[in-house]
Amino acid sequence: MGLQPPVFNLVRDLGAFFTKNGIDAFIVGGFIRDFLLDRAASDIDLAIDSDSFLTGGRLATHFNARLVKLDGLNQVARIVLPGTLVFETGISHLDITGIDGGITGDLARRDFSINAIACPLEKWPASDSREGLLCSLIDPCRGIESIKNRTIAAVNDQAFEADSLRLLRGVRLAAELDFSIEPHTLELIKLLSYRIQNGAAERIREELLNILKLPVSGRVISHLDELDILGRIIPELIACKETVQPKEHHWNVFWHSVKCVEAIEFLLDDGAWPYADAGCKDLVPLSAEILNYFKSGISADADRLQIIKFAALLHDIAKPVTRIINDAGRIRFFGHPVKGAPLTESILGKLRFSGREAKMAADLTLHHLRPVQMNQPDQMPTDRAVYRYLRDTGDVAVDTLFLSLADHLAARGPALDQRIWRLHCDVVRHVLDKKQRMESCRGKPRLINGHDLLDNFKLPPGPMIKSILEAVAEAQALGEITTRGQALRLAAKIVNQQQTEETDRSGYRRGKGILKPR
Repeated sequence: MGLQPPVFNLVRDLGAFFTKNGIDAFIVGGFIRDFLLDRAASDIDLAIDSDSFLTGGRLATHFNARLVKLDGLNQVARIVLPGTLVFETGISHLDITGIDGGITGDLARRDFSINAIACPLEKWPASDSREGLLCSLIDPCRGIESIKNRTIAAVNDQAFEADSLRLLRGVRLAAELDFSIEPHTLELIKLLSYRIQNGAAERIREELLNILKLPVSGRVISHLDELDILGRIIPELIACKETVQPKEHHWNVFWHSVKCVEAIEFLLDDGAWPYADAGCKDLVPLSAEILNYFKSGISADADRLQIIKFAALLHDIAKPVTRIINDAGRIRFFGHPVKGAPLTESILGKLRFSGREAKMAADLTLHHLRPVQMNQPDQMPTDRAVYRYLRDTGDVAVDTLFLSLADHLAARGPALDQRIWRLHCDVVRHVLDKKQRMESCRGKPRLINGHDLLDNFKLPPGPMIKSILEAVAEAQALGEITTRGQALRLAAKIVNQQQTEETDRSGYRRGKGILKPR
């Protein structure tokens, strides 16, 4: 199978542009690799015998696109294609670098042999056949052989010293393509793992997001740990390896966290979970709507599924600093969600995740125990408990429910109790159902507002107003009040209660309507 017609047309259009401008240009790297592997590509890398920024600007104008200067030192430009062209082709951007020392020298400076293959644009076959392309390829690093052998091999021993992000990329590519890393390259990665600390945080974030896109992210995270890369990116995880958990947990804190990522993938991303039978997943309240929800974007390059996976890795990050052994000899981690939330937010911040991404992960860490704290044994949560859960968790209400399920699986491992698991799934289903019903009432106008409280009760502006309005909104959502009069009566009751409490605290008591000292 060749390229899809819109992609083929884009390639031909690129060839015509560079021919018209008298510029030697080559398609290089992943686009050719993916074409040979019959995979759809999402971007095109170009190497050109010209100034990448100047020519890139003209090419951006040609496509009515936007030029971004990615790397001034190495003259790397990115052309972000317009939405209509992205929709037609699936190609989101073009990356352009200038050739220094000819195309052979350019390929020798790339990362892995499978990405060090080039084709002159002018020689891209008109028939778009794989056989025709092979005749036109420039392959000084034996990349085609690596593709046939399904191996990741560094172009040379200096590849990782030239760019430390290649340490991450090699592991990610191996998982993404289902290739193995060639033994000498693997030894180089282990030897030079410390260099990942020199990588730009923005680029580390990009590679992490690419890893979190995969349905085998948990396995990749384990591999990064084996190669001594993970702890250099997130040193806060190192202490988790030595943190033993109560006997109810099958793994220590670190491996529980990694398994939690795998459990998320089992629940939401076609990943495997070898510790339970197929019936385990049948109990989970999944739907097309839920799966689409987790595919929804929260930033230009991240969706909810990627962020919940990262949160799964970090949700117990504060357990090492909160671990105690009580008088009964039991291990406890009191307050670890509260202490873990700012830690999680800090970690994502240092890795240059967006503010919204960092807050989502922090909120998931903060609330990850809430779903199992809402109900009494063998009972469903009350409407009031569900309402307060939804109010407190806000934007991550659904995400937290599924993190709690993954947390359950990763805690018990092969010792999963089917009865307790079924109850947990029933609670999640119950909360999702109540959420849908409560949201259907959300569009109703508020029965009273802050001005009503100021006018009727002569209250000063402040937190008391907010707390009364929240109580009225809760009663309205639960169907306990439906009219303005009922809302005002509830507000009056709350005001009287709070004033009575304030009076009691001041050392006076009420008697026959007259304040009397105690």
